Amino acid sequence: MKRILLFLAVNVCGYTAETAIQQYHSHDFAFGAQAVGNPFDVTLEAEFTGPNGARLRVPGFYDGGGVWRIRFSPALEGQWFMRTISSLAALDGKAETAISCTPNRHAAIHGGLRVDPAHPYHFRYEDGTRYFLLGYEADWLWGADMQDPQRALMHRLIGQMAGRGFNHVIVNVYAHDTSWSPERKHEWDWGPAPVFPWEGSNEKPDHSRLNPKFFQIYDGMMEALREKGIVAHIMIKVYNKMVNWPEKWSKDEERYFRYVVARYQGFSNVVWDFSKEAHNEKDLLLQRHLMEFVRANDAYRRLITTHDDDVFYWTPELNRAVDFRTDQQHTHWPEMIAFDRAIRRYPVLNSEFGYERGVDKIPSYRVEHDWQEQLRRAWLIYLAGGYGVYYYHNTAWDVVKPDPEPPGMQRFQLLKDTLSSLPYWRMDPHDELAVGGPCLALPGEAYAFYLEGAQITVNLTGLEQPEKARAEWVDTWTGARAKPALSGAAVERLLRKPAAFKDAPAVLIIEKAR
Repeated sequence: MKRILLFLAVNVCGYTAETAIQQYHSHDFAFGAQAVGNPFDVTLEAEFTGPNGARLRVPGFYDGGGVWRIRFSPALEGQWFMRTISSLAALDGKAETAISCTPNRHAAIHGGLRVDPAHPYHFRYEDGTRYFLLGYEADWLWGADMQDPQRALMHRLIGQMAGRGFNHVIVNVYAHDTSWSPERKHEWDWGPAPVFPWEGSNEKPDHSRLNPKFFQIYDGMMEALREKGIVAHIMIKVYNKMVNWPEKWSKDEERYFRYVVARYQGFSNVVWDFSKEAHNEKDLLLQRHLMEFVRANDAYRRLITTHDDDVFYWTPELNRAVDFRTDQQHTHWPEMIAFDRAIRRYPVLNSEFGYERGVDKIPSYRVEHDWQEQLRRAWLIYLAGGYGVYYYHNTAWDVVKPDPEPPGMQRFQLLKDTLSSLPYWRMDPHDELAVGGPCLALPGEAYAFYLEGAQITVNLTGLEQPEKARAEWVDTWTGARAKPALSGAAVERLLRKPAAFKDAPAVLIIEKAR
């Protein structure tokens, strides 16, 4: 039987050896054919069958030059079988019988992102690994140095993010330019891009035909992010960056969405976002339709969200189309997270709560903050049970200038290191346990108190043997640490922040004795 299957693989599909794919990695199966008419309208899918009766129906995409691809990312180890289904006879019925999913050997790759069903305000990877989301918005990451074959600047920023613990990057598929800095004002201004996702130009696009060259360059960014263990939070549209989009409810619009989803669902490090500034889309039924369209065309069921559309999230018949909340909240940070968590039990991400000023001032968006204020807002968001996204002037919008490293990056890394050492996925906001600052706690086990003033009173009722608890002050600016003088009482009155911290806000960590 095995000899017969191998014969079929050689004669039907043309493969003569086993195709080995590491778990959660991807492999492109390529097929050559000639199509009459628009090749982007050729339907191509592959049905994969694997261990334990697993079945996936994965869409393919046209990659130019008479080549179609199926990008496959197996999640289960073992043997898989593939057969294609296509409207084009030359692509239909292709089979591959010798596909082997081997163990994942990459320490930074853990499969797709999932909402943790046991702790629905938080995430886990597909392999069960915990995921403490530390986000970074780099809208034009795809567009920096597009014409450099080495993509040196892009790789520099990705390496910088990974080195500081960022594991989630918000990025556009395409954006054209900004109204506050139109055209290229300086060497770090990457809008408008020299390559477009459609044939033609942004001014005169042919929306009926995608541009594989653009997406081949985009593939390089996705591969680089996956290699560093960074989730790509892809905004499929953006409403305020001068893009000439296909007509709404049109075949061209669906073709674009289908192509993006077919091409990038095979990357295990992807989550979908309907659009940046989605509140500009007043047709909420269209938004729901396109999000459900993404879901229907995604064999792997990657997570889906939409950026900053309050009405959509607060309407029950609409918000079931999303897996987590992506907000843009410039005030009332903890209150809004509590509000959203009360409406639905899912993770809440504030993706745009401030803009850190560039180290060297270059033309960009008019609103800016000191890194101290940016960091302060982040701590308030995380201690309210939400997640945050770092926004830096010199790597935001159409600007990509990662050096010198901004001062906020290392402080955000400190935030992640401090809170991810706790059982954060079981901790909830408990501001009633503190006077002097907010509190995130698993009462009786772990507490994180945030203090901007000089002193705080905390309620440790339920903590066994408080006199033996592990306790530590952390300076949020420098990372300096100090031991608090705990009395061992259930209520610790007027604990004073170390004088050496000066003006820096502090975090007080208290955990039960181990």
